[in-house]
Amino acid sequence: MSGKGTLDLVERLTNECIDVCQAVLRGRKYLGPLLDPSFRTQKLQRAVNEQKTAVGEMEMAVDRIMTAVEKMSEIDFSDGGAAALRVAECCDEIMEACCFQDITGQRLSQVNETLGVVEDTLSFLSDGPAETVQPDDKTLLNGPALPGGGMGQDAVDRLLADDMGKQEAHR
Repeated sequence: MSGKGTLDLVERLTNECIDVCQAVLRGRKYLGPLLDPSFRTQKLQRAVNEQKTAVGEMEMAVDRIMTAVEKMSEIDFSDGGAAALRVAECCDEIMEACCFQDITGQRLSQVNETLGVVEDTLSFLSDGPAETVQPDDKTLLNGPALPGGGMGQDAVDRLLADDMGKQEAHR
């Protein structure tokens, strides 16, 4: 290989190395939010916990529904009045158990939001920038609390009772 050919090859390889380095630096810039320790310890861990909690809530709801249906199948209909009460009780239990879907939906929305950040970042790295607007975290509600992390029902009841008392006093 002549001196000119070797110089051309070295120049081409140097330019390719520069391009690779620039791509790596761009990738690191866009991966930065995902590599931030607070993203992993807060957002990602919370999403995992929310998903696990949602699955547990769905399992409990299904168990409650199945138990109520089993109770209904065991009702003695020879006494119509008593049977009607038992059916109504079982229906109430089923309706209460079905309320899981609202809270579960909120939990899974948070999981989807976190996964959306990961998806957008990976999409950008593979396809280029996408038009996304990230909401300000301070304006968002955090949805239902994880078990052991929120207000107890008694505290909520007291809060609502206090608020109702204030509303009544202003009338």
